[in-house]
Order: sequence, then C-alpha cells, then structure tokens
Amino acid sequence: MKKIRNVVVSLVVAFIGVACNSTEKPSANNTSKQQQQEEIGSADCIDLGLPSGKKWAACNLGASTPEEYGAYFAWGEIEPKQTFEWNNYKLGNGETDSKIKMTKYCSQSKRGEVDNRQLLEAADDAAIVLSAGKWRIPTKEEWEELLNGCTWEWVKNYNGKGFDMKVGTSKTNGNTILFPFSGYYNGTAFIKDEMEFWTANQKVDNGLDAYYVRMMTHNQSVKNGPRKQGMPIRAIAGK
Repeated sequence: MKKIRNVVVSLVVAFIGVACNSTEKPSANNTSKQQQQEEIGSADCIDLGLPSGKKWAACNLGASTPEEYGAYFAWGEIEPKQTFEWNNYKLGNGETDSKIKMTKYCSQSKRGEVDNRQLLEAADDAAIVLSAGKWRIPTKEEWEELLNGCTWEWVKNYNGKGFDMKVGTSKTNGNTILFPFSGYYNGTAFIKDEMEFWTANQKVDNGLDAYYVRMMTHNQSVKNGPRKQGMPIRAIAGK
C-alpha cells in the first residue's frame, strides 16, 4: 500500500508541479519528484503590501499562467479529481447525503467523529503537500485581508487574450493579482459563472461545510459550503 501511495503522489505532483513563472510544463519522465516540488515552490510571489506581509501566488495551484484554471480539490484532500460527491470524499464515511459523517475536522457529534479540529493540518493541505511546505492554503482571515486590501475589477477579454479576469489592485503599493473565472465542481457538474477558492478553515457550527471565497463579476465575499465540492486553490507563501 505504501508503494501504491507513493506512485499516486508522484503522479499528482507531476500533474500539479508547474511553476507560475514557467511557460512550459516540465517532462514528467525527466523530472524527479523533488525537482517538481522545487518548481512548485519557486512560483511567482506577489507582494500586495498587506499588513501581515504575506505574499500570494500569481496563479492557481496546478496552473502555469494566471489565465489557467489549475486543478480542483475537495476541502482537505490533496489529490485532484473531477467527480465531487460525498461518497468519494476522503474525510467522510463513504455514505451519501443524510448518511454522510465526517471522520476528521468535526465539532458536532451529529456530523461525525468529534475532534474539534478547525484548521487544515499540513497533511491535508494540498498546497503544503505538493510544494514541500513552501506554499499553503490561506486562512479565512488571510483571504479577508486580501479582499479588503485591494480594489477589485472584472475585466472582460483581459489584454485581448480571450479570458475574463478578476483583477485586484493593492490599495497600498498598486501591485495587481489576477484570478481567472475558473468556476467549481458540484458532483460532476461544472459551474463556470463564478470563482470559488478554498480557505483553510472548517465552519465550526456546520461540520459538513468549510469556508471559501466567492468572486463574482461585481463582488467578492467569504462564504461557506459543502466540503465535498471541487474548487481551485490559490496559495499563500510561507508558514
């Protein structure tokens, strides 16, 4: 089982392991797992002059440019997939709908095994695992800092490239960060008309939900939704 697990992780890293400042994907046949992790870790950092000093990745996890969508993950899972149901959620009991129970990150006995964990641990943070600790999923508070620290504009056909983008401009230093309309998955359905990105926080009073950031054409806010949904990840640098 350990050998199988290592093979799976290697394949995932090969899929995700593209630096944001790279124009071409590295060859999985010629690049070691360590080199791939180093490439993820070398992704461009954007300094937006935020009070915390945190720097953000220039593109989604698994993308090589800001326009690309990247990979999609259920909350607390470290491997991308394309079907996002309760019965294939790794931190659930394999049941569906009303019978689903959480096996980790739960504060209510009716929702599963109570452990009162509220923040993703390193082993369940896809950005940490796939970058060997150089990136991580931002917390709810760090996302709120980003949203409040920038002015936001929806730009259609950004730079004539055919992509609609959400552009955040720092109120402090004028630097910009770009988000593509990468959508999200609910089951097998792909919802394209908005962007949703996971935070690292579980919603304490609802063990089935976690917090995420929703970006629309004219607003952006922190919401909560089912942990099984598939969303992109925009990482933050450091610990």
